[in-house]
Amino acid sequence: MNRSASGLVRTSLVALAGVGIVVAATHSDGALALGSGVGADRASTAVTSPVRSSSLVCPGPELKGLQGVDDAQVPVRVAAAAAPVRAMTGTQPASGAGRLTLTRMPSGGLGAPVTARGATASANQAGASGVLVTGTESMAAGVAAVQSWLVPSGDLRSLGGAPCGRPGAEFWIVAGGGDPGRQERLVLTNPGGNPVTVDATLHGPDGPVSSPNGKGILVPAHGRTSFLLDSISGDLVSPVVHVVAEGGVVGAVVNDTWLDGTRAAGSDDAVPTAPPSRDQVIPAVSVTGSALLRVAVPGSSEAVVQARVLTAQGARALPAGGVIRIDGGTVRDIDLSKLPPATVGIQVRADVPIVAAALVTRAKPAQPSDLAWASSTPVLTGVAGMPLTAPGGGSAPGGGSAPVRRLVSVTSSGDTAGVEVVTVDAKGAQTSRRIEVGVDATSMIDVTGAASVWVHRVSGVGQVRAGVVSRLEDAQGELISIAPLSDALLRTTSVGLREVTP
Repeated sequence: MNRSASGLVRTSLVALAGVGIVVAATHSDGALALGSGVGADRASTAVTSPVRSSSLVCPGPELKGLQGVDDAQVPVRVAAAAAPVRAMTGTQPASGAGRLTLTRMPSGGLGAPVTARGATASANQAGASGVLVTGTESMAAGVAAVQSWLVPSGDLRSLGGAPCGRPGAEFWIVAGGGDPGRQERLVLTNPGGNPVTVDATLHGPDGPVSSPNGKGILVPAHGRTSFLLDSISGDLVSPVVHVVAEGGVVGAVVNDTWLDGTRAAGSDDAVPTAPPSRDQVIPAVSVTGSALLRVAVPGSSEAVVQARVLTAQGARALPAGGVIRIDGGTVRDIDLSKLPPATVGIQVRADVPIVAAALVTRAKPAQPSDLAWASSTPVLTGVAGMPLTAPGGGSAPGGGSAPVRRLVSVTSSGDTAGVEVVTVDAKGAQTSRRIEVGVDATSMIDVTGAASVWVHRVSGVGQVRAGVVSRLEDAQGELISIAPLSDALLRTTSVGLREVTP
């Protein structure tokens, strides 16, 4: 979508005014005078330092708060932690005493804050509102957060959740389908002090869906809005949603819930893909049976798309559909079900920018099933991580603590990469493991039982991406959720400007 430069500047200025710490990753010092006879020269200095304030937004209970639809009592737990210093690629945190806190938006503390790196702040969130995760001073750099749930039986049987993220003005989210009983909810969270207006446009196999619905969705200040994508199109086979915010920035996820007749078919959150580009990589695609790759072309030009699998042994061609043409503005699904069971990366390249994500399902004959979405991610340049606390409602059938298995999947594309995986246990003890990921390959580490996990590259020039696969086996089959990992905020850049008078 083309937007004028003046519109981008206007949106950015409003976002900066309304969000504060959410966009505190970069800022400029010095004065800039406007008007005839006064200007500013090029920045004379640029200094980087550890961030002193950072925040993430979590959507909160996805199946609550939709007007005209009964709330579903799905328990949600939010957890946040700050990376251990050894994983922060040489960055030392700010020296001032800090805290990591959870806040129920628009206001109200949630759980107890933490003041030590490696410790996890967690709390159940029951209300239909988002959660703001805030780190200050010594606890500001390297913050990661996630929300999750477990429903072991019934119509909503699933293991699901989403990493909490930094808000933005534009997203592409891949999720959903046109099956009977399938429903997609777009959950928008506004951490800023001004209302934000959002346009949501669906794309499908025949291009963008023409509909006035989805235009002008209002997200209140420090608030949340849920929107049913079925109101735009309820039977779109392969939906992809384009989200554009005006007047500020928002967090966005799509919850995909499927009730196949009377049988639960799963639920999971899909998070935004990496921005449109000609090279997309989806880490942590755990294939066992039914799976698909969904590719959308945001622009108007036709794309020639090539997809391949990044395995432990290197790149492999898809069994079928590895090279296809996709019309501009449209969406195509590629079947991955013939891949051998494994957790792999999927690389998708094209001659024009694209977006991509993968869907995996778990099913036994005549039993409930579950699903998980894995989105493409940007390249990791610093540290990425995730708390691994038990999901909300975390009791397995028969009682007791849910034995969720956690696996970290790391891909390297273009070249090899040495990667350190640091885990922190419930007592704060750290364990480091180093792996060498081959060219266009994927490596796995089991991190079950850890309180949090952190990933960063230590050698090589391969482009690293990672994700966490969570799995729970019971008598009815396997439950699954996939969380892609993104860079945590580490440093801020202060640019000094000098006023000059001609």
